[in-house]
Amino acid sequence: MERVDALILQVQPTSDGDDDELAKVAQRLRSQLLLMDVDSVEPLTDTADSDVAKGEKGLEALVGWLAVRLGTEGLRAVVGAVVSWATRTGHCVEVTYGDDVLKVCGVTSAQQERLINDFLVRHASLA
Repeated sequence: MERVDALILQVQPTSDGDDDELAKVAQRLRSQLLLMDVDSVEPLTDTADSDVAKGEKGLEALVGWLAVRLGTEGLRAVVGAVVSWATRTGHCVEVTYGDDVLKVCGVTSAQQERLINDFLVRHASLA
Protein backbone atom coordinates (compact mmCIF):
# COMPACT_ATOMS: atom_id res chain seq x y z
CA MET A 1 0.00 0.00 0.00
CA GLU A 2 1.33 3.45 -0.94
CA ARG A 3 2.40 5.76 1.87
CA VAL A 4 0.16 8.83 2.20
CA ASP A 5 1.55 12.15 3.44
CA ALA A 6 -1.41 13.33 5.48
CA LEU A 7 -4.36 12.16 7.45
CA ILE A 8 -7.30 14.39 6.54
CA LEU A 9 -9.93 15.13 9.17
CA GLN A 10 -13.29 16.71 8.52
CA VAL A 11 -15.26 17.73 11.59
CA GLN A 12 -18.88 17.33 10.57
CA PRO A 13 -21.20 20.31 11.11
CA THR A 14 -24.13 19.94 13.46
CA SER A 15 -27.63 20.55 12.15
CA ASP A 16 -27.96 23.81 14.08
CA GLY A 17 -24.34 24.98 13.84
CA ASP A 18 -22.77 27.58 11.58
CA ASP A 19 -19.33 27.98 9.98
CA ASP A 20 -17.98 30.04 12.90
CA GLU A 21 -18.92 27.35 15.41
CA LEU A 22 -17.49 24.63 13.13
CA ALA A 23 -14.21 26.53 12.79
CA LYS A 24 -13.96 26.86 16.60
CA VAL A 25 -14.69 23.16 17.13
CA ALA A 26 -12.07 22.18 14.54
CA GLN A 27 -9.57 24.51 16.22
CA ARG A 28 -10.14 22.71 19.54
CA LEU A 29 -9.44 19.36 17.87
CA ARG A 30 -6.35 20.86 16.23
CA SER A 31 -5.10 22.12 19.60
CA GLN A 32 -5.49 18.67 21.14
CA LEU A 33 -3.67 16.96 18.27
CA LEU A 34 -0.81 19.47 18.46
CA LEU A 35 -0.13 18.18 21.99
CA MET A 36 0.86 14.88 20.35
CA ASP A 37 4.13 14.24 18.56
CA VAL A 38 2.82 14.95 15.05
CA ASP A 39 4.70 16.96 12.43
CA SER A 40 1.81 19.38 11.88
CA VAL A 41 -1.94 19.91 12.05
CA GLU A 42 -3.08 22.61 9.65
CA PRO A 43 -6.48 23.80 8.45
CA LEU A 44 -7.08 23.01 4.78
CA THR A 45 -7.53 25.87 2.37
CA ASP A 46 -8.85 25.85 -1.16
CA THR A 47 -5.24 25.74 -2.41
CA ALA A 48 -3.88 23.13 0.03
CA ASP A 49 -4.07 19.41 -0.59
CA SER A 50 -5.82 19.91 -3.91
CA ASP A 51 -6.52 16.17 -4.30
CA VAL A 52 -8.62 16.25 -1.14
CA ALA A 53 -10.26 19.54 -2.00
CA LYS A 54 -11.03 18.47 -5.57
CA GLY A 55 -14.69 19.07 -6.20
CA GLU A 56 -15.03 21.38 -3.19
CA LYS A 57 -15.94 24.97 -3.99
CA GLY A 58 -13.87 27.64 -2.32
CA LEU A 59 -12.52 28.15 1.15
CA GLU A 60 -15.91 28.02 2.83
CA ALA A 61 -16.33 24.38 1.81
CA LEU A 62 -13.18 23.53 3.78
CA VAL A 63 -14.27 24.91 7.16
CA GLY A 64 -13.72 22.16 9.71
CA TRP A 65 -11.07 20.34 7.64
CA LEU A 66 -7.58 19.59 9.03
CA ALA A 67 -4.48 17.95 7.53
CA VAL A 68 -2.42 15.98 10.04
CA ARG A 69 1.15 15.08 9.09
CA LEU A 70 2.15 12.13 11.23
CA GLY A 71 5.35 12.44 13.24
CA THR A 72 6.55 9.79 15.65
CA GLU A 73 2.94 9.26 16.67
CA GLY A 74 1.58 6.48 14.52
CA LEU A 75 -1.72 6.31 12.76
CA ARG A 76 -3.25 4.30 15.64
CA ALA A 77 -2.40 6.97 18.23
CA VAL A 78 -3.79 9.84 16.14
CA VAL A 79 -6.98 7.98 15.21
CA GLY A 80 -7.39 7.02 18.88
CA ALA A 81 -7.08 10.67 19.91
CA VAL A 82 -9.69 11.69 17.29
CA VAL A 83 -12.06 8.99 18.55
CA SER A 84 -11.63 10.12 22.17
CA TRP A 85 -12.22 13.75 21.20
CA ALA A 86 -15.31 12.90 19.12
CA THR A 87 -16.74 10.79 21.94
CA ARG A 88 -16.16 13.51 24.55
CA THR A 89 -17.55 16.34 22.43
CA GLY A 90 -20.35 14.51 20.63
CA HIS A 91 -19.05 15.63 17.24
CA CYS A 92 -18.62 13.41 14.19
CA VAL A 93 -15.31 13.38 12.34
CA GLU A 94 -14.47 11.81 9.00
CA VAL A 95 -10.91 10.51 8.90
CA THR A 96 -9.49 10.13 5.39
CA TYR A 97 -6.21 8.37 4.70
CA GLY A 98 -5.54 8.04 0.99
CA ASP A 99 -8.75 6.69 -0.50
CA ASP A 100 -9.90 5.16 2.79
CA VAL A 101 -12.50 6.93 4.95
CA LEU A 102 -13.46 6.20 8.56
CA LYS A 103 -16.44 8.02 10.04
CA VAL A 104 -16.15 8.40 13.80
CA CYS A 105 -19.59 8.80 15.44
CA GLY A 106 -22.99 7.35 16.01
CA VAL A 107 -22.02 3.77 16.87
CA THR A 108 -21.43 1.83 20.04
CA SER A 109 -17.91 1.70 21.43
CA ALA A 110 -17.59 -1.97 20.41
CA GLN A 111 -18.68 -1.18 16.83
CA GLN A 112 -16.35 1.80 16.73
CA GLU A 113 -13.43 -0.30 17.98
CA ARG A 114 -14.06 -2.89 15.26
CA LEU A 115 -14.24 -0.18 12.56
CA ILE A 116 -11.02 1.41 13.81
CA ASN A 117 -9.19 -1.91 13.97
CA ASP A 118 -10.29 -2.75 10.40
CA PHE A 119 -9.12 0.70 9.25
CA LEU A 120 -5.77 0.30 11.00
CA VAL A 121 -5.20 -3.20 9.62
CA ARG A 122 -5.48 -1.73 6.13
CA HIS A 123 -2.71 0.70 7.05
CA ALA A 124 -0.64 -1.52 9.36
CA SER A 125 2.74 -0.10 8.33
CA LEU A 126 1.90 3.22 10.07
CA ALA A 127 -0.13 1.99 13.06
